[in-house]
Amino acid sequence: MKLYLIIILLSFIFPNIEEPDTSTIIIDDINIYGGLNELSTSTNIDIINSKRFRLNGNNNFQDLIPSIGNLHYAGGTSRSRYFQIRGLGELSQFSGEGAPHFYVGYILDNIDFSGIGMVGILTDIKQIEIFKGPQSSVYGPNAMAGLINIVSNDPLINKSFNLNTSLYSNNGHTLNISSSVPLTNKLLSRFTISTNKNNGFIINKSDPNNYNFDTNAKDELLLRTKFIYSPNLNSSIILTLYSINLNNKYDVWTPDNNGFITFTNYQGYDTQKTKALSIKSKSSLKDLVLTSITSYSDNLIRYSYDGDWANSSYWEQEPYNWYVENLDYFSMDACNQTVGYYPCYYDYDFTDETNRNRSTFSQEFKIKTSLKNNIILTSGFYYSKIKETDTRNGWLFAGYATKIRSIFDILNYATYLQLTYPITKKILLSSTIRLDVNNTTQDLRYSYYDILPNTYLNDIKDKDLIGGSVKINHHYTKSLTFNYSLSRGYKTSGINQTQYPGFNEDLRIYNTEYCNNIDFGMTYNNNRYNIKLSTFYMHRDNPQLRLSHQYNLLDPTSFDYATYNADFAFHYGLETYVTIKISDFLVLSQSISLLNTYVSKFEYLSTTYGNRELSHAPNKQYSFGLMYDFSKYINGLKLNIEANYIGNFYFEEQNNAKSNPYKLFDVSLKYKFQNIQISLWGKNINNEKYAIRSYTFGLEPTGLIKNYKSFGDPRTLGVTLAFNLFN
Repeated sequence: MKLYLIIILLSFIFPNIEEPDTSTIIIDDINIYGGLNELSTSTNIDIINSKRFRLNGNNNFQDLIPSIGNLHYAGGTSRSRYFQIRGLGELSQFSGEGAPHFYVGYILDNIDFSGIGMVGILTDIKQIEIFKGPQSSVYGPNAMAGLINIVSNDPLINKSFNLNTSLYSNNGHTLNISSSVPLTNKLLSRFTISTNKNNGFIINKSDPNNYNFDTNAKDELLLRTKFIYSPNLNSSIILTLYSINLNNKYDVWTPDNNGFITFTNYQGYDTQKTKALSIKSKSSLKDLVLTSITSYSDNLIRYSYDGDWANSSYWEQEPYNWYVENLDYFSMDACNQTVGYYPCYYDYDFTDETNRNRSTFSQEFKIKTSLKNNIILTSGFYYSKIKETDTRNGWLFAGYATKIRSIFDILNYATYLQLTYPITKKILLSSTIRLDVNNTTQDLRYSYYDILPNTYLNDIKDKDLIGGSVKINHHYTKSLTFNYSLSRGYKTSGINQTQYPGFNEDLRIYNTEYCNNIDFGMTYNNNRYNIKLSTFYMHRDNPQLRLSHQYNLLDPTSFDYATYNADFAFHYGLETYVTIKISDFLVLSQSISLLNTYVSKFEYLSTTYGNRELSHAPNKQYSFGLMYDFSKYINGLKLNIEANYIGNFYFEEQNNAKSNPYKLFDVSLKYKFQNIQISLWGKNINNEKYAIRSYTFGLEPTGLIKNYKSFGDPRTLGVTLAFNLFN
């Protein structure tokens, strides 16, 4: 509340800086490709252009996250996949947790990759847009926290050819090529290929005589083909095709929390193979613009890991003493009664593997109508169908199953309407409403060592998903703009999959979650300063919490999962961005993000949690950037320095383990002459050891509950050579 009082006070102070300008509203030329008729002055949208992609060795969207205010991600995968915007998002999607519904939407060229966002390769990307706060009025139930929209470059009228290649730490190397080729005057094409390989920063010592240096390696390939056909000035069709193969290994967890030397004897994988396309057509007829967007993707995902994070030789050592070969069947009772320190009757060796196939089809039609007095009416219809099939092997449903096959069919259709109305020449009002219907069907088959296969069927339907927003954009002067918005979002209800006999059937279906959000923002721009400020408050009803429980402390994979509703939660905070042009050679930038979250008390398996901050919601984030142009000394030489600070946060909703604050420093020195550019760069040059995921559970044969962490990449140094022709 204090933040809002400060902002309201500022709105009275700023009018004295400059007399009101009576000219019409001037909108800058920054395009926003997501949403409906969004303005670039909206302070709850972060726009990241390609200039930042080329700095400091950035190769994947994950590299940009520390510098984006109130955007975070949870580790546990080879690339960032589970995002949190303003403290709200997923932490995982283990098979058995529930339906593939997500808080944060993730769109790449109009293709929905929500929950499988590892495809954020930055090669030949035009712009990234981070929509913060509920976006259900435009994107439906998978965007209650916000949305990440990634847009690739379009084909050009003229020929172009761009190539860049990098060498970097841990035997890393990339090759990225993009080329634009006009096939005819009306048909343009663009081709992109991106490869990235490295050994990772992990050394595996499961074999003391033969260390392995690539058990956490990455091998990534992206192919994109894009066509634009413009038969006349009033119509166009854009076809985008993707083939993506992320053949990444996964091995980061260590029993002693050292973070860089593992002892696993089972190779984990985190792979994704994607075939996808989108077709966007647009036609203009006088005052009407008709748009059709069709998308399809087929994704094969494999996620596996060594469940005990070690090998038999490791567990035979002190203090564990797990000797299977000394098995004494008469001591089985002692082994069962005493945790550890006794010869037990099974190998302490656990694995977990999930194979996931998700296919997504969507179709959207929208009509934009220009009425009298500059009123714009936009209406649309949206339809999507998702089928996700998971096959998982392990110790599942608290040991009640060893194999499950889960099929989710999700059907969603919606209608929406937006009215944009200029109240005056300086004040623009936009109001949007959306109605969604969502039907989720589950077909679950499970068995215990292929004995007595069982079936569980269920379906749910949400008919009253109503979201909306009201936005006011006030261009007080040419330089100063105020934004006000109210929005309502939702996340659909779901089905708990667990088949553990003791599960409370009254909690089989968890309820729909709703949230109400208020945003206030301000932008100020002149020749030297660019200032953006945003403050927000979001209140959630029936917040959905994905929870887990370990049933056997001598089995680190004996987890069961369920989603429960708490009573309420709230999030509020402040985001500021300042860019100062000190001179023609020096530009400074700084951002500060503050966040407070709270979830009410909730009970899970007779234990009370909550009454505290939410997990993976850092309370503070700072970012500082410096760009210096040495051209007055050496033509074409530029220096970029970026420093990011991430405050502490809880790792999980069910325990009090917290991260330590950490600082990351990135730097690059770039020299350009003619069509060639060379960059020397370093990421995390201070070699900070920082945790990105944590679990608290019983891993060791001693049965003790401890906290275990995985860590982000250490110092990485590299050199990049870029070359372009024709443009």
